[in-house]
Amino acid sequence: MFAISKAKPEPGIWSSDQPPLPAPGRGMVMVDVIATGICGTDYHIYRWDQWSSGRIRTPMTIGHEFVGLISAIGADVTGFSLGERVSAECHIACGLCALCRTGNAHICEKTQIIGVDRPGAFAEQVEIPATNLWKVPDAIPNKHAAVFDPVGNAMHMVTTAKVTSKDVLIVGGGPIGLFAAAISKAHGARTVSVQEPNQARAAIAASLKPDLVVNPRDLDCTSRILDITEGRGPDVVLEVSGNGRALNSALDIAAPGATVALLGIPGGPVELDLGGKVVMKGISLIGVTGRRMYETWFQVEAFMLKNPDLIEKVVTHVLPAYEYEKGFQLMDDGACGKVVLDFKRTVKGA
Repeated sequence: MFAISKAKPEPGIWSSDQPPLPAPGRGMVMVDVIATGICGTDYHIYRWDQWSSGRIRTPMTIGHEFVGLISAIGADVTGFSLGERVSAECHIACGLCALCRTGNAHICEKTQIIGVDRPGAFAEQVEIPATNLWKVPDAIPNKHAAVFDPVGNAMHMVTTAKVTSKDVLIVGGGPIGLFAAAISKAHGARTVSVQEPNQARAAIAASLKPDLVVNPRDLDCTSRILDITEGRGPDVVLEVSGNGRALNSALDIAAPGATVALLGIPGGPVELDLGGKVVMKGISLIGVTGRRMYETWFQVEAFMLKNPDLIEKVVTHVLPAYEYEKGFQLMDDGACGKVVLDFKRTVKGA
């Protein structure tokens, strides 16, 4: 089968022909992949930065955002049928620890992530625990269903930060930042500002109709954010860029007592003035990872069903799977929103 993997420990990504997967084991389900989203995590792996080089064991089939059809069902699996269209939670938690048993499986210390710790979904087939599957309503198209995962990241961040009636600043207009802007508006934020230096992504952000889109490199960036927040600064900062300088600037401008939710993964360590920028301002820093299982999935499904136009604006490219290199190049250039790969097209000319 066609698969895209991190074949060796160096920058780049490669395709290969791999043998079909064996029949699914107990409690497992085989899914024939229809479409996948290229995630920021995949991009980190492609770039082979400090985080990915310390986490990924090569060779590894990458990818964790997907939609597909159930093609085989292992023993002791109930509630699913052959041919059903599903997406899946990519974090596979142990289900037994105190965190899992208290509704915090998204931070289970024994979590394995498909496409990171075990073979992922950038292949024609992927094996997933049945407990991680999510049935996709017919009204949600494949290219939207393929990105349940990153919309879930944005939803988790927005709901954790409690944006209703607050002035919100989103740092980074990549796909998750764009989804977060749309969700923040839907959740009743007082104002939504998006900070993004890339013109293409800033244009996508503007199409979502936030209150302000600003380039952090402009000299009037800070004054414009202060103006729209009536001089207070944002009450909520959603940091999705992973850029240490951007985070420090956001902490400078954040209102006293603000909530700063961190989802972007830096390429390496970030230095902060915790005393001056966090402690003395009474700032709450919240690390956000994954999605709450499965509360966030219900929220995302409802949002997608009610706002397909907003998802459509962020999913800017659907490419044949064999053009995966073009997808990563678009991300390199910042010339895209969300890129989806069509795994029904794995061979040129097919």
